[in-house]
Amino acid sequence: MIFKILPLYIDPGTGSLIISFLLSLSLGIIFSIKNIYFKFIFLLSGRNYTVPYDFDGKLVFFCEGKNYWRVFEPVITELIKKKFNFIYLSADKNDPGLNLNSDFCESHYLGNLNQAFLILNKLKAKMCVATTPQLNILAWKLSKNVKHYCYLSHAPMDVHANKKFSFDYYDSILCGNEFQIKNLRYLEEKRNSKKKILKKTGCTYFDLLKKNSENNGDHVLISPTWGERSFFGSNGKKLIFELLKGGYKVLYRPHPQSWISESDLIKSIKNKFNDNPLFAIDKKITNEEALMNSKIVITDINSGMIYDIALIYKIPIIAVNHEFFDGGYESSNLINEESTKVLLKKTGKIISEKEIHDTNKFIESVSDIEISKQLISEHLFNFQKAGKVAASQIINLFKKI
Repeated sequence: MIFKILPLYIDPGTGSLIISFLLSLSLGIIFSIKNIYFKFIFLLSGRNYTVPYDFDGKLVFFCEGKNYWRVFEPVITELIKKKFNFIYLSADKNDPGLNLNSDFCESHYLGNLNQAFLILNKLKAKMCVATTPQLNILAWKLSKNVKHYCYLSHAPMDVHANKKFSFDYYDSILCGNEFQIKNLRYLEEKRNSKKKILKKTGCTYFDLLKKNSENNGDHVLISPTWGERSFFGSNGKKLIFELLKGGYKVLYRPHPQSWISESDLIKSIKNKFNDNPLFAIDKKITNEEALMNSKIVITDINSGMIYDIALIYKIPIIAVNHEFFDGGYESSNLINEESTKVLLKKTGKIISEKEIHDTNKFIESVSDIEISKQLISEHLFNFQKAGKVAASQIINLFKKI
C-alpha cells in the first residue's frame, strides 16, 4: 500500500489558537485535579468545601495588569460615589486597584495571569467586567456560574487590530465609538454569532488625561508599536538617520514590550545613535512628558496611541503603513476602513515604508492641524466623561440580569 502524504499548512493565527487551546486544556485539567483533591480532603475532615472566590450574585471586575487600572479607575470612582458594591480582582500584585479603601469594594490578588485564569474559569458571580479580549478562546474560559460577561473597551480605536474572535463570547460591550459598533455588528452577522448588547460608552481613561490645546514641544517623537505589526524593526534606523540628517531633535520611545522582546534592537539603536546630541531614548514609565515635549509623533498606523496623540495632545501624526500578515486579526474579516485611517486623514499623514526617506518633507506638510469638537465626537463617545456613563451602564445591565 502506498500512503500519500498531504502537505499541511497552519497559518500563524490558527497556530497560536491551537497552542493556546492546548495550554488552557492542560491548565484546566491540573486545576480540576487539584479541586477534586481538596474536595476529598475536606470531605474526610468533615468540613464543607467551597470554591475559592465565590461571589455569587455580585458584580466583579477583573484586571489583568496594573497598566489597565487607569481604564477601571474612572468607572470604579463613580460606583463608589453611587455607593454600589463590587469586587475587584487583579492578576498583578502591584495593581493600584488592590489598595482601594472603600466600604463598597472588596479586592483580591489572584496570582499571576495563568493562576488568575484558573480561578476565573470557576468564578461565581452575577456579572464580570473585564478589558481582556478573546474570552473563551485562550486560557480564560466561560464559567457556567457567571451570568453575564461585559467587555470594557480599553482603547478608542475600532476592532481591526484585535485578534480574531476577541469579543464573540461577551454578552455586552461598552464601546468607544460608532466604528466599533458597526464592525462588531458586521462580525456577528458574518459569523452568525450571538448578538451582544453594545453600549455607547467612550474611552474611560481619557477622563484622566489633561487637555492640551497648545503644544510647544521641539522634539520629533518616534513611538512605534512592536513585533510583526511595526515598521520599526526593519526601518527604524533609517528613519532616525533621516531625521537627524535634517537637524531634528529625535526622541525614541520604545513600546513597553520592546524592552523585553526586542532588547537587541534597542541595544543596536543605542550603539548607533547615542553619541549624537540630537538623539535620546525615553525610558520613563508614562508617555505624558514625552508627548508634551514633542511637536510631531511618528508611529505605526495601528498604534493605540494615535487617538491620545490627536485628541488629547493635539500633535500632528505621521503614521507608517506597515504591511503584515493579518490572518490572525479581525481586520482579515472586515471590509470597512480602520477608524485610525479615517482619523489620520484629518490629523496627520499616512506614509508607506518606501516614503520614509521623505519624512522630513512630510513633517513640514502636517505642522498645522486643528482638532474640532465635531471631529472628537465623530471618533469618541462621551469625551472625558466616559467613566460616569460606564458606571451607570454597568449598574443598569447588572439590575436587568
